Amino acid sequence: MCVLDSTDENLVVVNDDESPSANKKIKDGVFKLLFEISENAAELYSALKDEKCSPEDVQIFTLTTAISGKLKNDLAIVVKDRALVLGEHMSSPYANMPIRFLMYLGQLYQKWIKVRGEGKFIYSSTLYKIPTPEFVVFYNGTIKKPEKEIIKLSDAFMSKGDKRLGSINLKVPVYNINKGMNAELFNKSPNLKQYAEFIAKVREFSELYEDYTRAVREATNYCIANDILADFLKKQGGSIVSILSTEFDIDVARSVWQEEAREEGREEGIEVGIEVGKEVGKEVGKEEEKTETANSMLKDGMDVEIVIKHSRLSREKVLAIKAKLDSAKNSAEATN
Repeated sequence: MCVLDSTDENLVVVNDDESPSANKKIKDGVFKLLFEISENAAELYSALKDEKCSPEDVQIFTLTTAISGKLKNDLAIVVKDRALVLGEHMSSPYANMPIRFLMYLGQLYQKWIKVRGEGKFIYSSTLYKIPTPEFVVFYNGTIKKPEKEIIKLSDAFMSKGDKRLGSINLKVPVYNINKGMNAELFNKSPNLKQYAEFIAKVREFSELYEDYTRAVREATNYCIANDILADFLKKQGGSIVSILSTEFDIDVARSVWQEEAREEGREEGIEVGIEVGKEVGKEVGKEEEKTETANSMLKDGMDVEIVIKHSRLSREKVLAIKAKLDSAKNSAEATN
């Protein structure tokens, strides 16, 4: 089934699940909602490519994948003979984005062929032309990262390929869109700049209010009042709160952090406020598991109030862990 969105004729959504309830289980992120608007997509494409692009040139493909057991939508911008797959990360670990993009690429070409009704041509003897794939990730997490870096699919390979056989690689530039980064890109794409400002305000207000819903609401009101994505935020209304709460699933993240902490314990042992033995990864008690969670969350740059809430440790314990991590970090920087 191919559905053209009624508000934007350039938006293409292809669902393999024909059931009426399929879309209800799929969550759109704020980034996706902002840049599926053809004018905004054309602006971003032009900024990245340094070439003119009008909204009429743009066709948006929605790509759906399962992340941590939940369906999530992302975007691909198809302009003439190019297909730009976009990714956005609000947390630090984006090393696996090339794997995710590889999964998206097959889906994108399937949808491209299906929408054009040209499935039979891939079986013909004539070479079938497809848009050239391009990739980009925008990072706005709290961990310090360079202004731009390249991540590669080949870094995930278990071993080097045999040169006598075919192989594949996929390189992805990651742009840091936090404050003070990539000013030139922001100048070319005001919507990307304002999106980054909005997310920064959400973080700022989340430090003031323990209630995340209130923090998002206050940040939204502030941005509307200060003409930061004002029209977009007014149109989306209260859905922004629900969207951002869904985008960052703290329960899933907590589970991942705990597992990473156990793995670290199996390999190296964990020294964060407690002394544990070589079997720490195998026999993790209730208190140790809370400490591991807090340790991993703090390493990922999470706010102290959020760590206290979701690790269920006392404020004193979390602050002690943070102080130890900060001390270790300062010592390492002094050594370097």
